[in-house]
Amino acid sequence: MDESVLFSLRLSLQVAIVATVLVVLVGTGMSFVLARKSFRGKEILDIVLTLPLVLPPTVTGYYLILFMGRNGLLGKYLYGWTGWSIMFTWYSAVLASFIVALPLMIKTTRAAIESVDQNFINVSHTLGHGEFKTFFKVILPLSKKGMIAGAVLSFARAMGESGPR
Repeated sequence: MDESVLFSLRLSLQVAIVATVLVVLVGTGMSFVLARKSFRGKEILDIVLTLPLVLPPTVTGYYLILFMGRNGLLGKYLYGWTGWSIMFTWYSAVLASFIVALPLMIKTTRAAIESVDQNFINVSHTLGHGEFKTFFKVILPLSKKGMIAGAVLSFARAMGESGPR
């Protein structure tokens, strides 16, 4: 194989793996909040988090430039404080892959968490377990298959996504 092909493959794997790890961590937390908590604006938050799933990749990339570019809403502060711009680095590819893969993780994991029988959660609370311990001892094991499916879908999307990069 040509050296440029190996470099491209390695970079794509690196970006997809890092983005997937971040998606699993953030997506699991967001899914739990969306599945088990009630608050004002919950459905609006769900819509905003799902938006990259339906937007064309070029539009998502454009919005990332608007937010993270050197003169962007967040990018100008990053550049002002550190002198570093994220755009056109492999970190921006991770960010773009994270943004487009996150909705897949949130949707599948939220459905898996919502499918956990409330009686199991109530029994855990009755036994004196708090919200944190109940999540790790009851909810996480019972929704594991949905979370794995979300992680696999997110990795595939991150690996195959090149539009916003």
